[in-house]
Amino acid sequence: MAVYHPAPHSYTGEDMAEIHCHGNPVLVERLLQVIASTHLARCAEKGEFTKRAFLNAKMDLAQAEAVGALISAGSAAGIEMAGALLDGGLSRNVEAICDDLTHILAEIEASFINDDMDVSNESVIEALSPILEQIDSLLKGQDTATSLYSGISTTIAGLPNAGKSSLFNAILGYPRAIVHAEGGTTRDIIRERVTMGGIDFIFHDTAGIRETSSGPERIGVEKTIENLKQSDLVLYVVDARKGLHPDEYKWLGLGRKTITVMNKVDLVDRGEIDGHIENTVWISAKYNSGIDRLTEVMTKIFSMDIPRVFISRHAYLLGKARDCLQQAGRSMESGLTVDVVSIDLIRARQSLYELVGKDADDDILNTIFSQFCVGK
Repeated sequence: MAVYHPAPHSYTGEDMAEIHCHGNPVLVERLLQVIASTHLARCAEKGEFTKRAFLNAKMDLAQAEAVGALISAGSAAGIEMAGALLDGGLSRNVEAICDDLTHILAEIEASFINDDMDVSNESVIEALSPILEQIDSLLKGQDTATSLYSGISTTIAGLPNAGKSSLFNAILGYPRAIVHAEGGTTRDIIRERVTMGGIDFIFHDTAGIRETSSGPERIGVEKTIENLKQSDLVLYVVDARKGLHPDEYKWLGLGRKTITVMNKVDLVDRGEIDGHIENTVWISAKYNSGIDRLTEVMTKIFSMDIPRVFISRHAYLLGKARDCLQQAGRSMESGLTVDVVSIDLIRARQSLYELVGKDADDDILNTIFSQFCVGK
């Protein structure tokens, strides 16, 4: 079946036709050969359809990047973030900021021609303040944006036999890891993905940490430490009967965020339990007690308004614009005239133009669209 998509209502804004056929790779290849034999068509380059859509003003550059981000999203939150970007939310905010900067620059330029128009440093600084607040609002949540988009890397760590694998199994809801009374049974890192509260957590069950380990177990411990350093979240499991040993504190700060999980609470007198220690949750993995509370704390750490900026290029350009505006403010406070600092305002606006693709050069476009897959 062939479906005709006339311009300008097609995805690219050009006349297009979609061919629907059976998915057998041999049949698809034969069909492509027949089309190529006409010498009227060629295979698309990476991202060429979306690039044409951008060049034909069907979408701006930020929205075009959202197409690739939507395809590559590694989590439910990532899909939501990419969807909001594709919908043009960020673009509309950036365009509004550009309009505000253009208005300020127009007043400054008008003051050069008309002596009756006086633009003071104070008035420009006052006008820049809400613009800086808008940029800061767009950049809010940058520290977790990439992790939310791809999935929160979560490492379960602790001393041998603290109950790490039991916790791992309790969170998953089935016996994924081996649990045994003898310590050191986990040597290789086991990974599983779980979605909780709309946030994807990528769990890593690791070998117990201890300095005296040797042989295969030592290799497992080294992998654990390496994993801790790369983690967005660490669930550090402690045998509640023994408490946190002073030597363990050095492991707690290796990840970006840490929750201390006091396990085996069923073996501890109720009077010894303090449920008000910050970033500490008391559980019994064996009896599945306290797991709901733990997952609640985990999602609360990362549950926020979905970040509007999660692509590094966008964050860089917004940050660059903010730096230029802050420099302009400092310059005016030090006594420089508005005609001098207008250069910083122009640079800030240019960075924002670059974000949405105004006057984008071919090198930038080629770099962005080369990261797409063929067919998009």
